[in-house]
Amino acid sequence: MLYIILTIALLALSALLFTPSFKAFTHRYEVACNFILTLVATLVGVLLAIAISNYDADRKEVKDLIKVLHAAEAVVEESLEYSISLHEAYQQNIDKYGEKQAFFTRNPLVYPQYLDNMLTQNLVSKNLSMEGLSELNEHLIILQRSQKVAPETFIASMRYIKQILILERRFQNAELSEQDYMQMQDEHEEQLVRPNHNTNNN
Repeated sequence: MLYIILTIALLALSALLFTPSFKAFTHRYEVACNFILTLVATLVGVLLAIAISNYDADRKEVKDLIKVLHAAEAVVEESLEYSISLHEAYQQNIDKYGEKQAFFTRNPLVYPQYLDNMLTQNLVSKNLSMEGLSELNEHLIILQRSQKVAPETFIASMRYIKQILILERRFQNAELSEQDYMQMQDEHEEQLVRPNHNTNNN
């Protein structure tokens, strides 16, 4: 953006030499004016080239980020399916498997380690939205704390993480505006809180 602004400023200053007010000046210092215009044209070319190069680099980073988010979705989906199956198996055989914490300590739910590695990448920390980065970090901590002691909380947070990854990917792909992103994120968060609230009341 800075290079575009500088380019426009240089073009605007150059255009002044062609106004009637500077007509006498340009005739008197024709060689100097030609030199300045040549220099400006060169600078404009260089600045435009840099701006285009930066734009291409930014677009490539976004495309790479979207690929990473796709991979993260797949990992979370696989971890979620296994965790749900394991939890259902326990629920159907409580008498056989005994106390919940002991069972899930022996058979921990699948933590998506890929997300920890993903969030340490410069590509992700640099380009991920602040909201997405914050929510993912917060719920990865919840996953770590609930993995062996609260399978319902673990699964609920995993589902929420999956939705955040989907929203983030769509946002990065310009399918969602920032306002839409925030609104849908709030809706998913309300769905996450409501079941927990009801469980606590019971």
